[in-house]
Amino acid sequence: MARTRTITDEQILKAAQAIFLKKGFGASTLEIAKRAGVSEGSIFKRFNTKENLFLMAMGVPSCPPWLSFLKDIVGQGDLKENLKHLALKIVDFFQENLPKLQMVMSKGLIQTMMDSDLAPPVRNLKALTQFFSQEIELGRMQTSNPQTLAMMLMGSLMQYTFLKQMAAPLPETRVYVDSLIEIIWQSIRP
Repeated sequence: MARTRTITDEQILKAAQAIFLKKGFGASTLEIAKRAGVSEGSIFKRFNTKENLFLMAMGVPSCPPWLSFLKDIVGQGDLKENLKHLALKIVDFFQENLPKLQMVMSKGLIQTMMDSDLAPPVRNLKALTQFFSQEIELGRMQTSNPQTLAMMLMGSLMQYTFLKQMAAPLPETRVYVDSLIEIIWQSIRP
C-alpha cells in the first residue's frame, strides 16, 4: 500500500523556487528536498529531472492579471487614468515575475518558453497592441502605430522594474508611471 502524500507538489515548488532564487540552478536537489520535507527521490519521482523542477518552480504565470484588466477597460472610463492603472498592474507583474524570468534565462532555458508565437511575451504584446487598436477605432486616442505604442509602454515599464531591482535611484513607482503616461498621453490624446 502506497503512503499518502503529506507534502504537496506546490509545497515542493515553493521550496525549490526559494532555493533557486537564492542559489541559482546550481542549488542541490538535496537542499530543496530538505527544505520541502521530502526525500530527494520524491522530487525526482514527481518532477523527473532537475530541469523540470526548475522550470516549474520558476514559471511565470501563463496569463498575467493585467490581461483581463485590458478587456474590462477597453472603451470604458477615462483612457488616461486607465493607462495609469494598467501601467501599475504591469509593473506589479514585472516586480513579481522578472526575477523568475531572469533565473530561467540565466540557465539558458528561455527557449523552452519561447517556442511559439503564443509565447507569453509575444501574446501579451499582441493583447496590448489590440487594446490600443480598439481605442483608436473608438476614437478615444489619435491614430498611431499601436504595436509601437505597446512596445514603448511595456519596454519602459520592464526597464523601470529591472533598474529598480538593481537598486538604481529611481522615482517612486506611481510618480514614474504618472510621468510616463503623461508623456505618452501628449502624443495620443484625441
